[in-house]
Amino acid sequence: MIAEHSLVGRDAEPPPKELARADRSGVRFTLKHLLISLAVLAVVFAIWAGYFRKVVTVRAATVNDPVRESYFGFDNDNADSRNIVVVKGGFTKDTWLSASLAAVQNGEITIINEFTVGRSSNRIGSLPKETLTIYLALGEWESSHGRVTQLGSVGQTRGGGANSDVSVSIPNRFSDCFVGTMIPGRSYLIYVEGDTFVQLDSNLTIKEFAEKHAGNFFVVIAQLK
Repeated sequence: MIAEHSLVGRDAEPPPKELARADRSGVRFTLKHLLISLAVLAVVFAIWAGYFRKVVTVRAATVNDPVRESYFGFDNDNADSRNIVVVKGGFTKDTWLSASLAAVQNGEITIINEFTVGRSSNRIGSLPKETLTIYLALGEWESSHGRVTQLGSVGQTRGGGANSDVSVSIPNRFSDCFVGTMIPGRSYLIYVEGDTFVQLDSNLTIKEFAEKHAGNFFVVIAQLK
């Protein structure tokens, strides 16, 4: 008589204790790789936020902010200058701040001047991203055809724009400034002054502002690119 024997082959199920150890090992393996993946994502996000994400902060200028002798954007080096807005943030060589000054007079819009500023692309040894503090200012002077007001800036290393010598006189009885962060993708209404009190809404376009508010105002619109 041939005796029957029970054999456990290579493909047979392991005992319950070995199954439990295998399950725990799989859990440890999965958790370890999950933590590694999260760490890698955190590093990638930090690099993106530090070097590639475009964001700046905007605040109202104060008496402690230095008034410079000259500002980019003014047609007159002897303009009576005053800071109105301070923009600060990390600028790569392809980060740009565009700003324009408009006069809104009883619903009619006149673009006075506009420019785009940023960093110079040919400075040897410059870092991929540098912090710039850009001061926006209004400059005023008397011309042969009346009082001229233009928007200027200082703190950038490169810029270009276009001006007009249109004469506009608006009493400065009220002013307000947007305070917060600015990101690419849309324009922000960041400053207003004029002869009538209004509630500043940075989400309005200049056309919407003119349709909504009666009175006479200087309005600054800005966009990060």
